[in-house]
Amino acid sequence: SSSAPEDVAAHRDARRRANKEKATNADLSPDPQGLVEFVCECTRADCDRSVRVPLYVYRRIVDAGDQYLLQRGHHAFASYRTIVTSGLMSIEERS
Repeated sequence: SSSAPEDVAAHRDARRRANKEKATNADLSPDPQGLVEFVCECTRADCDRSVRVPLYVYRRIVDAGDQYLLQRGHHAFASYRTIVTSGLMSIEERS
């Protein structure tokens, strides 16, 4: 069963808000590799994956507006294209 477009957008918006809030937390401390764990910003309500990226990378994604942080390998959207892939991380933007 597929979700209504409004539900999908609300789900993605909620994940983006949670990640943005985490990114602005003054007490945020990266792991020894300098990475911060964020939730995958996909449209799947059943996705429980996370993505670890440097904080500056996430902030650039947010500043770009229509780019999303995704767990690599289990997402494929016709309307998006991958612009960066590194390890388990993928950054996609609306094409």
